[in-house]
Amino acid sequence: MPIPSSRDDFKEYCYRALGKPVLQINVDDDQVEDRIDEALYVYQQYHMDAVIKTYMAHEITASTMVFDSAFSGTFLADEKLVGQTSNVEGRYVSTANTTAITFYVAATSNTGTASADAYSDTARNTFNDGEVVLGNESGAQGTVKTDGITFGDMDNKWFTVIDSVIGITKVFAPYDSRLSADILFDPQAQFNISLMSSFTANSIIPYYVGRSYQQLLNDMFRGRPAIRFSRHMNRLYMDVNWYVTFIPGQHIILEGYRTIDPAGYTKVWTDRWLQRYATSLIKRQWGVNLSKYSGIAMPGGVQLDGKGMLAEANQEIATLEEQVRSEFQEPPMFIVG
Repeated sequence: MPIPSSRDDFKEYCYRALGKPVLQINVDDDQVEDRIDEALYVYQQYHMDAVIKTYMAHEITASTMVFDSAFSGTFLADEKLVGQTSNVEGRYVSTANTTAITFYVAATSNTGTASADAYSDTARNTFNDGEVVLGNESGAQGTVKTDGITFGDMDNKWFTVIDSVIGITKVFAPYDSRLSADILFDPQAQFNISLMSSFTANSIIPYYVGRSYQQLLNDMFRGRPAIRFSRHMNRLYMDVNWYVTFIPGQHIILEGYRTIDPAGYTKVWTDRWLQRYATSLIKRQWGVNLSKYSGIAMPGGVQLDGKGMLAEANQEIATLEEQVRSEFQEPPMFIVG
């Protein structure tokens, strides 16, 4: 039996498992494609071999402001931007070109433009279309183009996550006291050094216990930033003070789980459970298509029994779905979108 190495091979395998070419499979090709997509979705949701733990780097982005024409003057690094109509205040980040800069809103007034209601996390006060934005120190200025604002992470207050990510377990923030220049005077460093005297030639148990206790104290009194992830929104929220924690251009590392793309890793098509499940789904579709012809006599005395095929396929699907949950699913230990 040839081992499926592509989606087309996989489809033909399912056809043969149902009786092709001895039997005519009364299922449209579009229906088969839909059932394979359905099988892959369930496989990626529940099967431990369908996902992989990974680390993803994400650069924190600023918003972009496009002007009607080239702005005058030269904006200074990190200077305050003031909207002359809205009184909205922002921070300059960089110059994209002669008619665009990157920025983020640092403070807002009630007259700022909001893209949604004030109780929604999509509400963002920002500069108005057509207003003059002035650099508070440099005097550089430009007139905001209509629909000239594109929001980045700093103003969104969330990070965009790619479709293949199904769960996020941890976020490594850009700042850590252990990376400071004054590491010898850092409390954690001093605590670690104090434990060095407990080392022996045969044991690091005191050090391990001390570090574990230190982490417990940190989690209890300081805590870790809360994260919220929605797969259907492709957004990762962090409940932190963004202006203190992040700076545009920095990178954060996301720890999470991604689905394995069968187009790039063709051994996915060889998974026995996936083959059986997709075949049963196509069989159920075949039964649905033939169910209205139940009892009709065919040449040679053969009768169509679409309802019987449908019932048999439903039982196979129920058994396989129970199997993937009981035998192939890992305990849910991450934030599922």
